[in-house]
Amino acid sequence: MSLASLHPTLLLLAALVSVGVLLGRSGHLGTSREQAASILTAVVIDVTLPALTLEVLLRRPLGLAVVRPLLPATVGLVASGLAAWGLGAMLRWSRPVRGTVIVCGAFCNTSFLGLPVVRALFPGDAEAAQAAVFIDTVDTTILLWTAGVAIARAFGTARRSSGNAMLGVLLRPATLSVLLGLAGTLLRVPVPESVLSALHGVGAATSVLVFLALGMRLDPSVLAGQRAPLAVAVALKMLFAPAIALGVVLATRGHGAPMAVAVLQASMPSALIAAAIATQEGCDDRLAAAIVVTSLLLAVPALSLWGPVFARIASG
Repeated sequence: MSLASLHPTLLLLAALVSVGVLLGRSGHLGTSREQAASILTAVVIDVTLPALTLEVLLRRPLGLAVVRPLLPATVGLVASGLAAWGLGAMLRWSRPVRGTVIVCGAFCNTSFLGLPVVRALFPGDAEAAQAAVFIDTVDTTILLWTAGVAIARAFGTARRSSGNAMLGVLLRPATLSVLLGLAGTLLRVPVPESVLSALHGVGAATSVLVFLALGMRLDPSVLAGQRAPLAVAVALKMLFAPAIALGVVLATRGHGAPMAVAVLQASMPSALIAAAIATQEGCDDRLAAAIVVTSLLLAVPALSLWGPVFARIASG
């Protein structure tokens, strides 16, 4: 990855978001922009992203270089959650606000947004893509649906069983594609190139659909009245977490594209599903929406800020 290749990619992503904003406000979609964005999101989550994930995992056997990036990404996540917990207690925010800041300030959008960005910034790099999938599987599937749900429930006002929710996560196409891909690569199952090409063709639509949907969803009206908790959560998510991940990479003398992906994934905006979990468990739903929207608005500028860091680690 070079900085020369980063800027055109960022311009393309910003252009796609802008097109999504214009489409959402054009009135020519035949439905509301929220419903149109939901349709695109459903296509990504249940069709193109599983195809992309499966192709990434089956394309090349997993190696140690893919596993190592999990440490800095996870340390960044945990450090952000602990910092949010400490600041919330010190500033005496209500428990629903504290729960929202912890969950939305720690967990990253590593799949819906992170994986397409990795593929765009590291085209053709199988290890970088596999590292992104591995981080997403552990941090934004396993940890979010266990520790994340438990934290939101502890601070929220709702009381409900998560059994069906966990079963739903396991049966999602995105989860099944990870399980199938891991089984295939660990067992060294031969996959015809025609199948991999078909998966690649479907998965290639992910980036375009993701950023169009993001543009349609952007609604600055949710930002009103949030102030301090919003600023803290976004700062933890976009600055603190990747800085901690970078510190771990430097401390362990990490280098190469997979380690750059660890910092990149830590710099991703707040996970949409984290906001949904916070809302479901009775935390502050409006604050959760504000954190997601603000971090999404800052996604492209943040990538530009961290871009030289990614490039230095990848080339180091």
